[in-house]
Amino acid sequence: MIRKLALVGLLATLLSADISKIETLSANFVQKIVNSGQSSIVYSGKMYAKKKRNQTLWIYKKPIEKYIYYRDGSIVVIEPELEQATFAKLDKVPNILSLIKKAKKVSKNRFRTKFNGTTYDIDIRGDKILKVKYLDEMQNRVTISFTDELVNHKISDKKFIYQIPAGYDILEQQ
Repeated sequence: MIRKLALVGLLATLLSADISKIETLSANFVQKIVNSGQSSIVYSGKMYAKKKRNQTLWIYKKPIEKYIYYRDGSIVVIEPELEQATFAKLDKVPNILSLIKKAKKVSKNRFRTKFNGTTYDIDIRGDKILKVKYLDEMQNRVTISFTDELVNHKISDKKFIYQIPAGYDILEQQ
């Protein structure tokens, strides 16, 4: 579960054809997951990313509230509905800087990269990303679409500092 969510957060900073010039990014997103039986679930929310310290925050609003923080090589997922926080190390998911360096242009509007045997297709138009698509470890088709992107605008480091409410269960993923 954390791997699925973390991949979403890490891939989101690939929002430009000129990837090397991105310092900050924010966008609305819609994530659609379709299983082999064609059943699907759709998530939506807002994401923020900052190249400095490889920081990313995903705020899931629908169908459930969830916050995914990436900072200094660690991932924290806070789930208010479950009253829990899950911690994991970044080596369990792709490092966004590695993905950016490895992404190769495969056609006019598509880049492709691989991590741990998973291929990620990144569809762009101009300097904006349209979608990131991949098959997850359960063979679900995952598509993340982006809108209302802001590139290289000011985002405070405080945005990436999490607070776990008292009484939440704390889990660690090995």
